[in-house]
Amino acid sequence: MALLNFAMGFPRLSAGVFIRTTRLFFFMLKIYRKVPEIMNPAISNSQLSLDFTPGLTERYPTVLDCIASVVHTNHKPLKTIAADMDMSQSDLSRKLANNADDTRRFSVLDLEAYVKATGDTTPILYLAQKYCADRKFAQQEALTALANMAPQLQALLKAAGVA
Repeated sequence: MALLNFAMGFPRLSAGVFIRTTRLFFFMLKIYRKVPEIMNPAISNSQLSLDFTPGLTERYPTVLDCIASVVHTNHKPLKTIAADMDMSQSDLSRKLANNADDTRRFSVLDLEAYVKATGDTTPILYLAQKYCADRKFAQQEALTALANMAPQLQALLKAAGVA
């Protein structure tokens, strides 16, 4: 045992300390090997995922801004997306620029071609979120905002001499 301790570089450790240190080392090695699994777990269908990013309608003022942002951050280059949509890169750029003086516009057919070329449904989700919102949710948001403004409204009424 003394020879093993000396060979391992622990000449003054007792056998118990050496065993505990060795166990700790192998335990940490086992955890280290699982780090990729812990840091990047496989997402299953039953796993709850929370998304703290603002909704699409809060991030983008129009659907065209949403499309332009997604096109420019897509893993495919703009040239490839344009080719898959059967148009030139400059044509796609002009349509996404939404210049008032330019006659080229991003049409519904272009939207269909974009979704087909990239498989990205973010613009459709944007439209659904913007125009298919639940009425009860909107009413609840309005009531909450009104309740938050009630003290300010009451103070303004007092200041105006109405209340």
